Amino acid sequence: MKANATTKTSPRPVGRQRARRGVAAAVIGLLALSACTSDPGPKRVAQDIIKAESLDNPELDEECLLDQLDNYSNDELEAISEGLLTTGPDKVEAEAQLAEYQASLESCS
Repeated sequence: MKANATTKTSPRPVGRQRARRGVAAAVIGLLALSACTSDPGPKRVAQDIIKAESLDNPELDEECLLDQLDNYSNDELEAISEGLLTTGPDKVEAEAQLAEYQASLESCS
């Protein structure tokens, strides 16, 4: 008999990957839609989202996500948000910064 050529992977890594993407999407959505003058600031709101998602998804690496977030200041996050609302080169730069930020969040395993 022929050996089964396909191997099944554990659903856990896929679940973690989806959860990381979900957190990244939530935090990024916050940046894209938030006003720059929110009371707690974008970093604090992002921290709250990460902590809440970690409660719902215990497989998330909350510490890693928060460490990645610490690489950005409120001013940097606000600049990304403001840039996304513009057009031309500023928007292109903000989209690149946002993609970098998203990749940093998704790198947590």
